[in-house]
Amino acid sequence: MLQANKGNVISKFHRQSLEIRNKELKYFLGVFNRMSTISSILAGFASSAMMMSVPRWKDRFLVTAFLSFTGCAFGFNLLVILIATLCNIFGPGKALRGNDGSHLDEAIDVLEQAQQESMRFFILGLFCYFASTIMVVWLFFDSVGAAVTTVILVFFCCMVVRQSLVIRRSFLSSQPFASGVVRGNAMQSDRREQVR
Repeated sequence: MLQANKGNVISKFHRQSLEIRNKELKYFLGVFNRMSTISSILAGFASSAMMMSVPRWKDRFLVTAFLSFTGCAFGFNLLVILIATLCNIFGPGKALRGNDGSHLDEAIDVLEQAQQESMRFFILGLFCYFASTIMVVWLFFDSVGAAVTTVILVFFCCMVVRQSLVIRRSFLSSQPFASGVVRGNAMQSDRREQVR
């Protein structure tokens, strides 16, 4: 009877730990869905900017900077979309394969690393988009209008950075994240006790 109760407790514990890990999996997939949605909007803006006809009489350095920042914004946002799509496709499949929860743990570890990497690409793409917008202003407006608009855009870029840091500090602690992964094999230690 005691062994049956112990087995019941262990199976409930493992089921609850797998449910926690499943919530982690859903969390990461939700983050990737949101990032890919926003990145696709920014990539659309960048691709529209690349199709603009640039005046030929403008400074070559300015035109080169505009095309470089616009191309980088488009490329970084496409990378975010690609990473998010592949993680949404292959992440749940990896989590479902296998006889134990180790595949779920591996899938969540991969998703966490991919999320950090795609967040870097997202921030770089956003920065390049702001820089591209500033270059467009200098290409198509007079110096006074371009200077005023540049000051406004830089102000809002600083506000975006500030708000991002404030929100990040509010939600993230300095301590590492706790994971739902369970180390060890409780059933194996139970078998050792039965052999004795």
